[in-house]
Amino acid sequence: MTAMPLWATETATETCASALLLGGIAAEIGATAPRGQQAAFYRAVGARIAAIHPVDMVDDLSGLATVVNRVWLEYNCGQAQFDMAADGILITHSGAVRNLAPVLGHATEAVMRPVLEGVYDGWLRSLGSGRDVATWTSSWSEGEVRLKHGLRGA
Repeated sequence: MTAMPLWATETATETCASALLLGGIAAEIGATAPRGQQAAFYRAVGARIAAIHPVDMVDDLSGLATVVNRVWLEYNCGQAQFDMAADGILITHSGAVRNLAPVLGHATEAVMRPVLEGVYDGWLRSLGSGRDVATWTSSWSEGEVRLKHGLRGA
C-alpha cells in the first residue's frame, strides 16, 4: 500500500480532518487502481466540482475568471487566468498545487492534473463547448498548471 505523507506535528495540527481524509483516499486509490481508472475517477471528481459551482451566468472570459476565482478563493485553491488563442482557450491555474502538495505528497500531479482538467472541461462545456472539444494539461509545475480547451491536435 502507498503510504500517506507524514506531516510535522505543527502542520498536522493545522491540517483539518478533510485533508487527512483526502490524503488517505488518494493513497488508497493510487495503491489499488490502474492509472487510467485513477485519471477517469479524478476527472469525474473535477466535473462534479464544476457542476456544484455553476458558471452559467457568464458571457465572456473575464466574467468566467471572476466566477471561477471566487470558487477557488473560497477553497484556498489558487486562481485562474483565461486567454483566447486561435485554436482554443488557454487556462493558467496557479496556487493549487502548492497548497495541496502537503496533503497529497508524491500523488499531487496524478490527482490534481485530471481534477483540474475535469473542472475546467465541465465549466466550459456548461457554456456550450461541443463534443469534439477537450481539455488537457499542456504543462505542469508546482507554481502553475497550464491547460488548453480546444480541438486535440489543432
